[in-house]
Amino acid sequence: MDFNLPPDAAEMQAATRKVVDELLQLEPQYHATGQVPDAVEDALRAMGFYGMSIPEAYGGNPLDRITSTAIQLELGRLPPQFWPFVRSALGPGVHIIVDHGSEEVKRQWLPGIAAGTSRNCIAITEPHAGSDAAKMSTTAVRDGDHYVLNGSKVFISNANHCQSVTVLASTDRSQGKNGISAFLLDTRTPGFRVARTMPTMGWMDDSLCEVTFTDCRIPASHLLGEEGRGLGYAMSGLNEGRLNVGCQALGPATIALEQTIEHAKTRVTFGQALAEHQAIQHMIADMAMDLHAARMVLWEAVWRAARGEDARLKASMVKVICTEAACRIADKALQIFGGSGYCRGTVVERVYRDLRVLRIYEGASEIHRNMIARQLLH
Repeated sequence: MDFNLPPDAAEMQAATRKVVDELLQLEPQYHATGQVPDAVEDALRAMGFYGMSIPEAYGGNPLDRITSTAIQLELGRLPPQFWPFVRSALGPGVHIIVDHGSEEVKRQWLPGIAAGTSRNCIAITEPHAGSDAAKMSTTAVRDGDHYVLNGSKVFISNANHCQSVTVLASTDRSQGKNGISAFLLDTRTPGFRVARTMPTMGWMDDSLCEVTFTDCRIPASHLLGEEGRGLGYAMSGLNEGRLNVGCQALGPATIALEQTIEHAKTRVTFGQALAEHQAIQHMIADMAMDLHAARMVLWEAVWRAARGEDARLKASMVKVICTEAACRIADKALQIFGGSGYCRGTVVERVYRDLRVLRIYEGASEIHRNMIARQLLH
């Protein structure tokens, strides 16, 4: 196996790192104002990051998995508030449109998403149906040339900033998970409402939402793929999404390690730099080993997925190993920074808060351990 990135991927990685390093200079401004500077969105659009998973025919700039992963590892060094809509554009909601949308739907929605001028989110989770998505109660009933959608969803990222929602709903309750279908909903549809935003301990913005659907009429042409196969489409997209989450974990872990090394070299205690203390050296060594091992797990999974191999087992391993390693790294970083690292506005403080959710969303660690065990014992 060649552990070097292909030349094109290495070039894109370097270009992305340069942009990210420039945008990181705006992080203090963000912490001071609570507003993401406009220059961030301008830079992300100019780099074409929104179109990385969209075919050229619909305005995209599709990249292979290796290159996409290299780019996302660099973007992950940014505060997550700087690139939430890029993550959505790379997520399962858009993948379902690309893979299963009608030509009409794709031509209507994908060019805007690829340009970063139209945003999509995916709505699966419900108040009483989280990891057990097959128990969802949101329904879509056929009525002539439309489906009538009723129900609610929670923990929907970016719903209050989106123009379209890829929503899963039951079209046949008697079939359980085999009766769930996927639809594309225009957020201007009467009956769609963002009921509330859900403040969180990390990712300090207003983009996590509860949404409701009250007699929303969706054109039958906006059914994505076939009736009853929506959950399967979502699970397929989530496998790639879990590889993306690995990047979202290791990007912040990388910058936490970088910041910690610099701090340890320059912070003087008891007459010498922190880096001279063996206890600190061991913590930094553990951080570096955790990061390297998790990166190898991620890259192997991405490499195998790029070869067309079944990614389910590896994606679950990536999700657990990368997110848990990243949280360990962030914890050690905060410990080394001490009181200053606990103060709001520092990089290690925001990394510590922001990483915690990654062990929950896109499937909690415990659910993935179940999935890994089932595949191994099948």
